[in-house]
Amino acid sequence: MPAAEAVPVPRVHREASVHPTAILEGDVEIGAGTKVGPGCLVLGTVGPVRIGAGCTLIASATVNGPISVGDGNVLYPQVCLGFAPQDIGFDPNTPGPGCVVGHRNVFREGTTVHRGKTSEPTRIGDANYWMTNTHLGHDGVVGNGCIIGSGAVLGGHVIVDDKVIIGGCAAIHQFVRLGHHSLVGGLSGTVKDLLPWFVCTAVNVAGSINVVGLRRSGADASTIAAVRWVYRTIYRRGCTPQQALAELETRASDPVVAEYVAFIRSSKRGICHGAGRSTRGLVARPGKGDAAAEGLG
Repeated sequence: MPAAEAVPVPRVHREASVHPTAILEGDVEIGAGTKVGPGCLVLGTVGPVRIGAGCTLIASATVNGPISVGDGNVLYPQVCLGFAPQDIGFDPNTPGPGCVVGHRNVFREGTTVHRGKTSEPTRIGDANYWMTNTHLGHDGVVGNGCIIGSGAVLGGHVIVDDKVIIGGCAAIHQFVRLGHHSLVGGLSGTVKDLLPWFVCTAVNVAGSINVVGLRRSGADASTIAAVRWVYRTIYRRGCTPQQALAELETRASDPVVAEYVAFIRSSKRGICHGAGRSTRGLVARPGKGDAAAEGLG
């Protein structure tokens, strides 16, 4: 008879601490200085779990492989990282590409992050703050320094660039991209892409720009003026979408404007509307839906 396959034994760094009521099972590795609190589950049975140095799993948090968690992350009670996608056709015993979590993230109570199911893992960068009961679906990608408000939900394959703020109870449709330093208001959401520095003020509506964020980031007057010009060209001049994009391309030598042109050209769902009108023609394959709200004059 063939020899039985060896069951991996959890490996805990000598400078880490694990509460007696915590359960570590399967292919698990815990880094130096990490604290695994009471009632936590670290499950390397479906795929390996690697937790870096200086992490804190406060209590009753669950980490499920395959997943790699970097250094200095904090998991509050009832956080669940790495479980199977919410797809009725996906076998939860299939490892898939898993999750990759960077460094110094905070996951408050009830946060859930599901592992990838296609060719790439669900990815979270560094220094993000996930408030209570937030969710990131399978194959999502979140950059660095983002804040996700309580109750916000991000569908599968969502891309969130750096320094994005998502308000409480906002909903982001699958495959949507949120540009860097954009802001989604609470109780709002979008099924369309939101351009960098723009503010989603109602469902699918880019009602203003993030001037406060621009100033806090140290943007100079010319950068702020360029962002304002882009916003007004798209939403305030009464142009058709094709005319607006053509106008942007006349100033594409400006790196700020060039970034907007590239973002629009690469969009698959279409970009958010301005107040009261659609911008579907800016891309080849738009999403559906419309909404209107008052915006910046």
